[in-house]
Parts: sequence; C-alpha cells; structure tokens
Amino acid sequence: MAHFVFTPLYGLNPSQVNDNRLFEILYALTLEVIILKISKGWQVALAGMGINFLGGICYTWSIFGRGLTREFGWTQAQASLPYTVFIFCYAICMIIAGGVQDRIGPRRTIAAGGVLLGSSFILASFFKMPVVVAVVWGSFFGAGLACCFASATPAAIKWFPPERRGLVVGVVVGGMGLSALVMSPLVNSLTGKGVSFAFLVSGLVLGTGIVLLSRLVSNPPLAGTVASSKEKVSNRFEVLHLRPFYFLWIMFLLTTAAGLTFATHLDRITRVHASYEKGYLMVSLFALFNAAGRPIGGFLSDLLGRVRAMTVTFIVMTCTLLFLIKAVNPLFLAIAVAFLGLTYGGVFSLFPAAAASLFGDKNRTGDS
Repeated sequence: MAHFVFTPLYGLNPSQVNDNRLFEILYALTLEVIILKISKGWQVALAGMGINFLGGICYTWSIFGRGLTREFGWTQAQASLPYTVFIFCYAICMIIAGGVQDRIGPRRTIAAGGVLLGSSFILASFFKMPVVVAVVWGSFFGAGLACCFASATPAAIKWFPPERRGLVVGVVVGGMGLSALVMSPLVNSLTGKGVSFAFLVSGLVLGTGIVLLSRLVSNPPLAGTVASSKEKVSNRFEVLHLRPFYFLWIMFLLTTAAGLTFATHLDRITRVHASYEKGYLMVSLFALFNAAGRPIGGFLSDLLGRVRAMTVTFIVMTCTLLFLIKAVNPLFLAIAVAFLGLTYGGVFSLFPAAAASLFGDKNRTGDS
C-alpha cells in the first residue's frame, strides 16, 4: 500500500518542491487514499452480498423437503424438522458468532462459516434418517450461517461514513433476498437427480464459494481506534440496560416473524385465498421484491433517517396486510405480495443501520 501511494514522489528533488507543488502532491495523495478506501469498501460489500447470496439457499429448504418426502417417504413433519433445528441453532449461534469475529476478525469467521455450511450439506448427503439429518444439517448450517451473517455486514459498513451505511447494508443483505429467486429453480433441478446428489453438490458449491469470497472481506485499517471515539455505548452488555434496545428487538421480532410466516405459507395462501393454483409465481414475486426492498430500504434510511424510514415501512406493511384480507383475486394478491416483499426486505436494512446509529458500531450484532 505504502509503495503504491508514494511511488509518484520518487525522483523528486526537495529543492524543487515549492508550496504549490507540495499542496498538489498532498491533495493527490489524499484523493488517491480516499478512492482506494471507497473501492475497497465496495469490494467488501459486494463480497458480503455474494456470501449472503450463497447462504440464502436456506430459503429453498421446502424444495429439499419435498424431495425427501418423495424419495425417502418422510412425512411433512419430518421434512420440516431440519429447518426447525436450523432456526433454533442460528438464533443461538448469532450471539456466539459475534464474539468469535470480535476476536479473530470477519475473514476467518466467514471462512469457518463456509466450512460449516458446506459440511452441513455434504454430511447430510450420507444419511436418510430424519433425526440424524435434522441434527447434522440443522446444527451445522445454523452455526455456519450465523458466522457468515454476523461478520459480512459489520465489516462492510465500517468502510463507509454513517450517511451511506443504510444503502451499504441494503446491498450486502440484498444477496440473501435475491438468493430465493435464483436458487429455487437450481435446487429444484438438482433434487430431480436425487436429494443426496443435491445435498452433495450444494455443499461443495457453498463451502468453496464462501471460503473464496471470505478472502475479500476485512476491516478497514485502524477501524477499532476510529470507531471507539464515536461509540454511544462502551460495552456491549451495557446495551441490555437500555430501553431502546428492547423496543428495537421486539419490533424486529414481530416484523420478521410476520414476514417469514407469510413467505413460508404463500403458496397455500395463493391457492386457498385467491383460488389460484400457480402459487410458485407469487413466491417468485415475493422473492423479487424482497431482494429489491433491501437496497431501497437502506436508501430510504439514509435519506429520511432511521426512525422516519421505519415509520413509513411499518405503515405501508400494516396497510398492505389489511388490504390482503380483501385481495381474493390473483391481481390484487400480487399487488399485496409485492408491497409486503418490499417492506419485509427493507426491514433487514433498516434494523442493522438503526442499531449502529443508536448504540454504535461496536455493539451492533457481530461487531467488535
């Protein structure tokens, strides 16, 4: 880095450097450093987006579950068990993963997460018993995704000023929203060749891809010392004594629970509520607007402020849910699905940015 920056100074005679020339040199060097930092910041952000895109394969579990039911004779309850174990392990491991990346950094934490994600599918490909697959896939995948998700976004936002962090968060987490749209047909094609084969290929792709992308993720130089002077809370445990933390936590719980429940049952909602048999089209529509809502939510967060952006999002989400009650034909249902996708996706940009603004970078999930 130093060699690259100071190379233009080689060969200069100190006597030739007057005040104007010195100012020009310092200005050029400052501009060069700024450009390099922004470029590196977007490299980290796009790498994080790719990592989340690969981890978003969890949204396609219903396709794997359908294959397990068809090929191995599992019941619907048995096919749902691995995903239930995954959600539980993911929630617990997110807290642990944040502490791990505090100590060893985002790059190694994400690499470890990639190994766990890949291993979850590869190991599951050798078993057919529901309980074994649930424990192996659910626990490994939950821990692996927690390592990736708790490290990618915090590393990215450290490279950017506060007024741009909402957009950056939207770009990074947008990868997971886009994943549901792209991964579904690919996983469906793989399971057609056998569930074990689909598990094996998915594990190899996830493990290799995430480990390679982790090489592009890092914290900016002196990130800890720069951030420490601006922290609102000096210790992460102090956050537990603040009322806004619990308000934020409850709001995030309620909005994500509602969105996840709606997305999980959208195919059946389409068939029963709107008498439309092509529910998969509504699922794809939701995934598309979910992906779009993440950068849009981040942009609105930077433009309007965290609280105002949340207020707008919650109002739109509430009105859409009320409209959904009367959306008994496919066209109106599609409109409701689009707006719910936008607002649900926006939530995943608004809350991380709000946490950083309210409590400081050090106390954001997965941050040091």
